[in-house]
Amino acid sequence: MHQFKIDGPALECGTPIHIAVTALDNFQSVLDKSYLVLSGGKRMAAKDRQIFQLRAQNFRQGSFLTEFEIALSGIQLALPFISSFGPQNLWDYTKDSFQLLKTVIGAVQRGEAPHYEFKNDGNASVHVGNETHNYYGPVIQIAELSLPHYQNLAHLIDVQRLNEVSAGIIGQKADIFIGENDRDAFDIPTRIEKETIAIQCEVFDFNKFKNTGKLSIFDETQDVPSGEYNFEIFGPQDNVEYIYSMLKPSVELFCLVEVAANPFGEEKVHKLHVTGVGS
Repeated sequence: MHQFKIDGPALECGTPIHIAVTALDNFQSVLDKSYLVLSGGKRMAAKDRQIFQLRAQNFRQGSFLTEFEIALSGIQLALPFISSFGPQNLWDYTKDSFQLLKTVIGAVQRGEAPHYEFKNDGNASVHVGNETHNYYGPVIQIAELSLPHYQNLAHLIDVQRLNEVSAGIIGQKADIFIGENDRDAFDIPTRIEKETIAIQCEVFDFNKFKNTGKLSIFDETQDVPSGEYNFEIFGPQDNVEYIYSMLKPSVELFCLVEVAANPFGEEKVHKLHVTGVGS
């Protein structure tokens, strides 16, 4: 039997439901990613939820503590390729992905780039400085998919609210532990490039109150790869042009690119800071 725990000042007079729900939802999502990778799925469907569930019991007050079990039903028939995996195997992959994330994100926060060596048996070695860590292949994929949920869990940490989010086998040291010094432990460092670039794109969303929006780039030959990106207006600008730009199939924008380090490969575009609209 496993347990999931959140603790901190916010729970002294009862458990705020919104905090508990956010924590439980993101923890469930972390385990979902392990299940999806092992089953070869892309997203949780109704049939998957019939097969894979976290079942909680014995909710306790003071700290918010719940015992849970990982339930896999009918897995031999539904998932023949992973019929050899059971609840403990799924948990082992999950806790290893947590340790991998702590290692590689700590590296990029220090300005070091992890290097991956993939082997013929599907496993991988991760080289960080002079250290080498060996993992089963699915662990890396699980870690990459679950990163946003660990970020959400870590951002619950606050001196006035929570000082612990943890999970593990009852009676043993927690396999997953996010403590009072870990609020930023999963944040990816970014930088803004110095050169302004021009892009042709379609603006399909804009918030006139926040001066932020979303755009699509379709042409692979541009300085920013095709895809959808968040953007925000850089400095004091009139936002009317951006509102009108949503009526056009294509518009030219001048941007500064904010790039995020990627602990799993090449750097990625994190956000675009738009300095102006083309004529």
